[in-house]
Amino acid sequence: MAKLRELLPERSPMREALVAWARSRMIAEGTKEEHMERVRDLGDLESIDDTWWSQPRREGIEQGLAQGRREGHREAEARARLQQRATLVRQARRKFGAETAEGLDAVLEGVADSERTEQIADLIIDCADGRELLAKLGSA
Repeated sequence: MAKLRELLPERSPMREALVAWARSRMIAEGTKEEHMERVRDLGDLESIDDTWWSQPRREGIEQGLAQGRREGHREAEARARLQQRATLVRQARRKFGAETAEGLDAVLEGVADSERTEQIADLIIDCADGRELLAKLGSA
């Protein structure tokens, strides 16, 4: 800022543009109005406490990270459900054949509950044939 004050003459359009830009950034970053009132010239920008600039950025970064974590958890859960579904369909195919596996795949498409998925896994083990499995899934 000191170098800019040296290079730019007082009341020059460029100097005023820089101050206007700084004020617009302050508004965009959530700086309180009472802090902005003190910014009239480049010299005023030097005296601004860094926290006025960094607090909104820090909050924005924290919000972005939290949102990223939530999205990551949702994606991980979705991948886990797809993997469970693929495993159950593979087990049904090995034990009962392709027709039963296709029927099970259609049933699993609407299942998002992990408890229900575990029940279906138990049914694959407990049922004697594919018709019994699909009948129990159809009646549930």
